[in-house]
Amino acid sequence: MNNITDIFPTPIYTVILDVDSDKLIKLSYQEKEKDPKGRVFTNSGGYQTHDLDYQTYKFLFDSINPHIKTYVKQYYEAGASLENFWININNYRDFNFVHTHPQSVFSGVVYFKTPDKCGDLVFTNPFTWLNFMIDANKIKNQNKYNTGQYSVEAKSKLLILFPSWLEHYVTPNLSHEDRISLSFNLNPVF
Repeated sequence: MNNITDIFPTPIYTVILDVDSDKLIKLSYQEKEKDPKGRVFTNSGGYQTHDLDYQTYKFLFDSINPHIKTYVKQYYEAGASLENFWININNYRDFNFVHTHPQSVFSGVVYFKTPDKCGDLVFTNPFTWLNFMIDANKIKNQNKYNTGQYSVEAKSKLLILFPSWLEHYVTPNLSHEDRISLSFNLNPVF
């Protein structure tokens, strides 16, 4: 008897939230007005706030928290602690370099404003040598075993949860409108 066992799977969680994206867009621009320089970590151009105050965004996390609980239970019988969160505003041609989120176990992003061609979130296969061994153009049917990367199209109100160690990047915003999102980090609480 032959068996295939999937070892070391990497679940990515996506769901469209029932939130007021107009309110969140307005809050995002207000944050930028309060702190126009922001900070620079993994972005090429664009704007990123410093870590934000939870109480202002509690209404958003009230919508996110049930999904966090579902996602974390894929890994542990544990709760989750919100470590930090910030807003990203990417203009025309802005993007984010390949990065991870150190000092956290889980991360997430929620999109507020997503014009056409505003860029995708792309996760890279943890097996970094895959693309050096096999030319991806020769693979007729890419699947979870043979793909070098996985793209998620940015959509308004889309929540994406993923392990913080998973390398990812954001492709350039080719729209002449801003792409706005909120990113956050979590740690399990046992």
